[in-house]
Formats: sequence, structure tokens, C-alpha cells
Amino acid sequence: MKEKKVNNVEEEDFFDEKPKKKKKEEKTEKEVVYVEKEKSLFSRILNIVLWIILLAWMALVLVDYFKVRDEKDPIFCWFNNHTTTYENGTVTECTGLGYKVIRYNREDFKAIEFGPFWISDRTAEESK
Repeated sequence: MKEKKVNNVEEEDFFDEKPKKKKKEEKTEKEVVYVEKEKSLFSRILNIVLWIILLAWMALVLVDYFKVRDEKDPIFCWFNNHTTTYENGTVTECTGLGYKVIRYNREDFKAIEFGPFWISDRTAEESK
């Protein structure tokens, strides 16, 4: 006895009933956001390469910074390496990737200065 009619309403045996298929539900907000955040293989590789470049640059800057702090010559200072001679000594400038090192060997002023690439020789300003 699978179905009974009572008052024109069909009753079914619930143990024999197969689950009804639900209509396709709309995606929730979390699922939509997750789908939007999926990255392509190219963007992942580009992200990794950029991080490697950034970390390598930071390593170069830090190595030269610590060398200069210990009053030694920088290793990675490759560009614009020139010396200016004054009456009482010399000033040597060299530029690295985003930084500049200035070594003052003057009678009245001996120091090494490490800073961004836009710094200039302070003694040249005083001489003018």
C-alpha cells in the first residue's frame, strides 16, 4: 500500500520516496568572492618573481648599509663612482640601486654617509 487517497490528497510512503532534486541554488557571497579571488598561473608566477626581486634588492642594500656602518667600502655600489678633490681632502661618491654612499676624507671632516640616491655632497654646498 503505497499511496492512499484521503480527501483527494495523495499520501506517500516516505520510506520508499526518493529525495527530490532541489533547484539549482544561487551562489552565496562567500562562494562568489572565492571565485573572484582565484588567480591565474601567470599572476602567481609574476607575484613570486616580483617578491624575489624585492628581496634580492633589499639584501643588496642591507649588505652595503652594514659595510658602510662598519666604515668599510660598499660592495654593490656600481654607478657614478667619482671623486671630487678639494683643497683640504677628497669626497668620493658612488651610487647603488636606489642609494648613494659618500665618503668624506677631509682634514676637518671624515665620515661615510649612506642615504637615498638624491642626497648630495654636503661639503660642496658649504664651499659655495
